[in-house]
Amino acid sequence: MTTTVTICAYDRPDYLLQVLESLHAAMELCPEFQINRILLGIDHGGMDNEVLVQDSRVLEVIRWPQHLGVSEHPRRLLQHVFMELRSDFNLHLEDDTVLAPDALRLVEWFRSLMPDPAHILSLHSHVLPLHPDDPHTEVWRPDPALVKPRDTFGVWGWATTAYVARRYILPWWNHRREEPIGWDWSLTDTVRRHGLKVLSPALSRVRNIGRDGGVHATPETWDADHKDELCANDSDMRQIGDFHL
Repeated sequence: MTTTVTICAYDRPDYLLQVLESLHAAMELCPEFQINRILLGIDHGGMDNEVLVQDSRVLEVIRWPQHLGVSEHPRRLLQHVFMELRSDFNLHLEDDTVLAPDALRLVEWFRSLMPDPAHILSLHSHVLPLHPDDPHTEVWRPDPALVKPRDTFGVWGWATTAYVARRYILPWWNHRREEPIGWDWSLTDTVRRHGLKVLSPALSRVRNIGRDGGVHATPETWDADHKDELCANDSDMRQIGDFHL
């Protein structure tokens, strides 16, 4: 099975460096998740830091000759890996999505569920503490080993097979483009229409760090949505044996 990782980058090298560091740390903790190619797509006009993009751990850097934007950029990158490189399985990240230490263990577990092809794995779960502002209340954390099916599509770290990408994701990408919504909501429609199975951990395996420089979120809206969001850590990783539904 040919396995790829795609990363969409724009003009936030400090964020991207954290994403790359988290990816390679996760790779060291899960050597059984064998990656054939890591592809870093850089939108036109972004990322002049040549030292960063020449990181020898990134196997391929693609600089698009024109500005693609936050919708067309990931579509073009996924089309490249699934239609041209003929990847069988891909993990997709953005330049502000930092992986939890055991994130690739979850991806490998998900991949072991094959050959059932109609699956998407979303690494992100939006979980906030019950009382984040009360220092006297113990923060509730969900079962770090639990993975739950849902019918919404999370864009911050997700993985799927070539079958799902070619049959459902790429043909339906941004099919509601006349409406002021993102491509992720278009694909949520696709998930529901075709009965796809989206699996997501009860405790998120990816952390969004993109407070500044984003397209759709201001620092104030990011603080409201992500400042206190829970994500798996080293302590959670030591508690679990294997993932389960």
